[in-house]
Amino acid sequence: MDNEVKDDILRDVDEFLDQDMQDWYAERGIPYKRGYLLFGPPGTGKSSFSLSLAGKHELDIYTLQLSNISDTTLMRLFAELPPRCIVLLEDVDTSGVGRRDSVDIDQENESKSTVTLSGLLNVLDGVSSQEGRILIMTTNHIEHLDEALIRPGRSDKKVHFKLADQNISTQLFHTVFKQLPNQKQYNSEYDDETIERLARDFASKLPEQVFSPAEVLSFLLERKKSPYDAVSGVESWVAKAKY
Repeated sequence: MDNEVKDDILRDVDEFLDQDMQDWYAERGIPYKRGYLLFGPPGTGKSSFSLSLAGKHELDIYTLQLSNISDTTLMRLFAELPPRCIVLLEDVDTSGVGRRDSVDIDQENESKSTVTLSGLLNVLDGVSSQEGRILIMTTNHIEHLDEALIRPGRSDKKVHFKLADQNISTQLFHTVFKQLPNQKQYNSEYDDETIERLARDFASKLPEQVFSPAEVLSFLLERKKSPYDAVSGVESWVAKAKY
């Protein structure tokens, strides 16, 4: 994901988890919780970012699939959550819970959930919603979600995870090929200046907003021993890809 967007979320979470901020919420009688909606095509890193966020802040993360639980079960699960944790509701649009009434749903391909929209909103807002909880919802189709589910207070920040542009492709190239001071096989041929030049060359050969970051990363990992192979092979890979 874009570094500026990532840094903004990290700053927001850091501030929320600060002890002084917890006191600030309590003094003003504001529920101490935070919600994020991550939306964008598959393979753009929504779930992996949620997991890395939990790891960075040493928080337990609880993943719930709404498609196979009831309102009663959902309320019980939320009541059992610890005070400080991350709750991840993945692909909330596919369960049918948060969909707009006007969306034409293919019933054969959609999971059927016994969780209702009102039941979900009740646990997000009610007494069973633990103080200090961070809620993360992910969806491939934000336009399918009911406005009530994604309003501020339930989704305080909406974050768009995009298909790979030049900036994202450059970042991924750096992630794979940047030389680390403590790595066992340090190669002076691949100094920072060389990797930067190759990263820009690589990104310039990829069409923007076509491939997911996961697809680009998979391509790079197959060539992780040679950044030159990645640069020389990317155009033929793009030509063979179906898009």
